[in-house]
Parts: sequence; C-alpha cells; structure tokens
Amino acid sequence: MFNSKMLITFVCLLSICCFFASSQNVLSSSQNISSSQTTSLQDISTQDISFIYKEPINGLKLYNTVTFTLDNSLMIWMIFEDEDPACILPYLHLRLMDKTGKIKYMDFNYTLPVEAVCPLTADIFPLTKNYIMITYIKLNNGVEGKYGIIINYSNESTINEIYLGNANGFVERSIVPNKGLISIEKPDKEGIATWRLFSLPDITTGEVVERKNGEFHAPNLLSYTLVDSLNFLLTDGGFGFMYILKYDETKESSVIDPNLQYWRVYVSFLREGADSPTIPSLVYQTTKKLNNLTIKSCSVTYNAEGYVCIMTLNNTITNIKKNKSQTEINYYQLRFLSTGALEQLNRISNPTNNTDIDLEILYYGGFLVENIYDAMDFYLLDDSGTDYYSPVIETTNPAINEVVDPSIKEIIIKYTIPVKLSTANVSIFQQSDDPSKPALLRQTFSGDYKLCTVGSDNYTVHIPIFESTFSQSNSSYYVLVDNNFVISQERDEPLMGIGNKIWMLSTEPLKMVRYSDSVTGLLRLNEEGSLKFLQTNHSVFFKNMIREFSKTIPVAEQRLSTSGRWQYDPTSPKKILLSFNIKEAKDDHAIELNSQMIFEILRTLIKQKRFTALSSNEYTSLIDESAPLIMTRNYFEEFRLLIIIFTVGLIVLIILYILARRKNSEAKNSVIFETYFIIQDFAVDLAFVLLKVKNTPHLKIPT
Repeated sequence: MFNSKMLITFVCLLSICCFFASSQNVLSSSQNISSSQTTSLQDISTQDISFIYKEPINGLKLYNTVTFTLDNSLMIWMIFEDEDPACILPYLHLRLMDKTGKIKYMDFNYTLPVEAVCPLTADIFPLTKNYIMITYIKLNNGVEGKYGIIINYSNESTINEIYLGNANGFVERSIVPNKGLISIEKPDKEGIATWRLFSLPDITTGEVVERKNGEFHAPNLLSYTLVDSLNFLLTDGGFGFMYILKYDETKESSVIDPNLQYWRVYVSFLREGADSPTIPSLVYQTTKKLNNLTIKSCSVTYNAEGYVCIMTLNNTITNIKKNKSQTEINYYQLRFLSTGALEQLNRISNPTNNTDIDLEILYYGGFLVENIYDAMDFYLLDDSGTDYYSPVIETTNPAINEVVDPSIKEIIIKYTIPVKLSTANVSIFQQSDDPSKPALLRQTFSGDYKLCTVGSDNYTVHIPIFESTFSQSNSSYYVLVDNNFVISQERDEPLMGIGNKIWMLSTEPLKMVRYSDSVTGLLRLNEEGSLKFLQTNHSVFFKNMIREFSKTIPVAEQRLSTSGRWQYDPTSPKKILLSFNIKEAKDDHAIELNSQMIFEILRTLIKQKRFTALSSNEYTSLIDESAPLIMTRNYFEEFRLLIIIFTVGLIVLIILYILARRKNSEAKNSVIFETYFIIQDFAVDLAFVLLKVKNTPHLKIPT
C-alpha cells in the first residue's frame, strides 16, 4: 500500500504553502479599523482679547501696522529713526502677531533701497499668506515712478523689483482675495490713465507677473477740463475710476445758458475678467458755479445698494443786502449702481457745523462721521448691523460649525433680499491638517451654471453637493461664496459673499468600515491626454497621475497602484484606456476608507472633473470625464499565486493517486484527496481567523 506518512507529509506541506499564499492575498486585501485623522475642531472665542507688545530691540520704534484679512493677523513694522527726520535707517524689521498673541520676529538681512527710506516713501502692502510688498518712489532716467519689492516673510527672502506705474498712481488689491492687484496711474493732460493688472505672488517662487494692461479715458468734452480723479474697488473684484470735470469758463460765450452744467462727475468700471473699462457714465452734474467739487472717498455698499461716494461742494454764498459773502461746504452721499445709473443724492447731516470732517463707510451700511478739531468726535449715521458675517445673508443650512453627514445632498443660503444667480463661484474646501499647506478644493462652480437653483421664495439658494465633497471623516471644511455669486433682483447689483474660513463645517470620525477587496478601475484619457501619454514615458505618466489622485481624493499614495497596462478604446480609437488599482487598507490601527468607497469618490471626481481639483492638475486634467470610471477585475492576476499552487498541488495529488492505484487498486485511494481537502480547509479557516476576522466586525457568534 502507498506510504501514508509520505502522503500526509506532502499534503501538510502543500497546505502550508496554500496557507501562506492565502495570507499574502488576505494581507493585500485587509482593511482594519482605527481613527484616520486626529484633527479636532477648535472653537475660537468671539470675546475680544488685548495684547501688549514690547519691542525687544532697543531703539526700534513703531512705524506702521497692517491687518492681514486672510487670517486676521497683524503685521507690525518697526524702524530705526535717522538723524534726518524725513528719513529712516534702511533696515527691515517686521513682527507678525496672530490672533492668539503669538509673535514671529523677522529681522531681515536686507537693506531697503535708499529711495524708499530717504525721504521716506515706503509703504507696506499685504498680498497673500507669506508674501507682502514694499512700495516706494524712485527716480529712473529723471522720471519718478512707483516700484515694489515682493518679500516672502516666511523665509525672509526678497524677490526682484517690479515697476508699478507713475509716482502718484493708485495701487490696491482686488476686494476678492485671489484676483490679484492693480496699478492705475494718474491721468495725463489728455485724461488718459494707464492701468496694469498683476497676479498675486506665485505660491512657490513668489513671482508677480503683469497679466493685462490698458487705459481709462476721460470723456472727450471740448469745453471741460479734467480736475481730479479717484479710484475705488468693485464688488466683483474689479476696479472703478471716477472723473471730475469742470467747465472751462474761458471758452464761455457771451450768451449765458441757464442750463449750462459747470461741474460733471463720470464713472467707469473695469469689471473682473474684462479687458477694457466701460464707457464713462454721468452720475452727477450741477449748474452752480462752485468754488470746488471734491470726492473724498468711494466704496462699495455691502447691502446691495451699489456704490457710495462722499462728495463735498465748496460754494460761496453772497448776502446782497449786507454786501457780505461766506464760504459754505456741504457734504453729500452720491450713490450709483454698477450700471452707472444714479441711485440717490443725499445731503449728510453735520450737527457740529465743522467744515473739517471725514466719513468712513461702515460695513453694514451707514457712516462714521469724524469731526476733527482740538479733539475728535464720532457719531453714526444709519448703521444697521446683522448677526451674520455678510449683511445680505440671513442664515445658512447647515449652520456655521455644524457637523454634516457625508451623504448630504445640498446646502442652502437664505438672503435678506430677493436674489438672482450670477457669474461668480461658490466653492467648498477641505482644510489641511498641516497649517502650512493650502486647503484642498472639493468642488466649485458659478451661480449661473444651472447647478444651483433659487427657491420659490426668491430668498433661498440651493447648492448641490457631490458625493465626493464631504467624503473625508473627522475633517474640517469651509464654504467660500465669492462676491457676485448672486445679484439683487431689484437692482441687479452684485452681493457680498462669505469669506475664507467663516462658514466652517466638519465631519464625524469613522466608527466602522466594511472591508472590501482591492478593486481595479479603468478610465479614459481625452485626445490631448492620449497624445501626451504616447509621447511620454509611460511609467512616469502613471506615477504622476497616481500622485495627483492621492492629493485630490485624498488617500495615501500607497493605496494606489497600476499594472502599467493600457489599450486603445474600441469605441473611440484615438483615446486610450488606463488601468489603476485601489488596494485594500493594511494599517491595523487606523480606520480608513475601504477600496470600494475610494473608487466611488474617484468616480464622482472624474464625472464632475470640471468642477473639482482634478481639472487643475497637470495629468488628471487630461481625463475624459464623458467616460465613467469602470470597475474591472483581473482574477488571474489577483489570484495567480493561489491558482499556481492549487494547480501544482492537484497535479501532484493526481500523480500520487495514480501511483497508489497501481500499487493497490482495491485500496481506498480516494482518502488522498479527502485528507488533502480536510487539511486545506483547516489552513484556510486558520488564515481567516488570524488575518481577516477584523475586516468583518459585522459578523457575530451565533447564540
């Protein structure tokens, strides 16, 4: 009879091989449970906090402070005074205080240009996180101009100098944080003012480049002279330009026209994204022979009433009976819409009858009137505040700091006035655990793209949410609503949005995740991507796309892989299909998204590519979103080792059976197979208990 010891020894060895092969397969497809992210939300107290700053370097004195609206930090500029009171020493000392009172001291190994410090013409200008600009006046070939130096205060380095325009020009950032800055020169004798639109500093190099340029042209009126001009910011991120023209009385005819307009005020708009400004619109004119007409300031009104300027009219009043005259100065609110249409002209009350007053436009409407004499008085005119961060937004659903369900289908904004959808964007970002890294864009689209809807009440806007947007557990998010996302129904005026990190939301930690095996997805490149793939090293292309997938999903790069296989799409021969694998989680101490969930997130990101971060990456932007991500499985590749072991084992068993049969045909030789399968069953059960039982927490012991 066949040697039973030999048979049992062989079957045991074969089962052990199968056990280890199963172990490797199970290990490559196991998902274990723990906490994937530990970042917790911290509630920031709204209570006012005061700090006392004491300069540690003797001799340094305060010169200026600038508030950074992006993170509410304060930049303090300290200087050494020079013997000449009009100058300072050329050393740059900055202190950055965050809202907790923590101070970063920055003493640069750099000296400011002599033109900036003597006489002192330098000014500090916040740009983006880590970058500021120092502007100053200097002579170049005998002509004064305004220049700027970009400074990275995180590593205390400087970037090359840029020319901003003539010395008296206007330099300002757009009211929308990521829209860049503009330089507008003072008009020349012909009433032409050159403008230059610059980018914000590159996040890596800090380089600022000129994007566009053009000219503002004053109205060409032969009998009028341009007296003054003023610049202001637009709600949509653009810029406005105001012209004050006076009638030239030297050209007055002998016949006096009672309807002659001695003063005229025009306004022109360089809207966001436009290449040229609008034709100047007349917003004010008067038949009075005023001594002077000045515009003190212009600003956007934050409650959908357009723009408001503070205008002063200087007039001489003559009392014929007493043969006396006196100067009268009156202040007016000049309101106009973004179309250039005059909205209203109101005289501003001046209870003190002081001719030296200043007015500040308040965020929620109304004004702060400053009377300047020996002391300084303040009083408010018509201020109507709200409990929200935007005057025209009443509530949101979900509310600020609310915990949201990842499967949420929409978010809602309720406005205080009837609205219509417009051209600016609403975006959702996921905050990074690393404060030095930028937030991750989850979705973005404009109001008028027909994804958003206005409710039947005309006050609420419904914003759809993609399945991939809140997919990360235990994470913080914020909704950014750009200005001009909606406009008022009554006046078609752009409305203010919601700024960075105001409408904060969060998701709960994962408690349990069902296990899923590795999955393989097949995606299609567009024609441009297919051509680039054929012209690029394939392994480099796959590697870069996996890296971009990892950042966008986001998921650990180790969870993504590829076999490197590709093929032409039979339905579209010019386009290429690529295969990617999503591996099961292997961390025994972390709760992670399973491979099926990651696949669904990626499928949604590809389907909505134009509205997600995939469209802004070099390689993932080449995906054809019209073709869905398809799940495929290559069973031979996945279980190749097991198939080989079982095939070899089966062949060996058959050989052993034949040999045993020849030796003793009447013996129960089928016990060879029965013994093998019993031991194999035990090996598989043991592999499951040791390696895979944690992936099935939903299984319970029967009672």
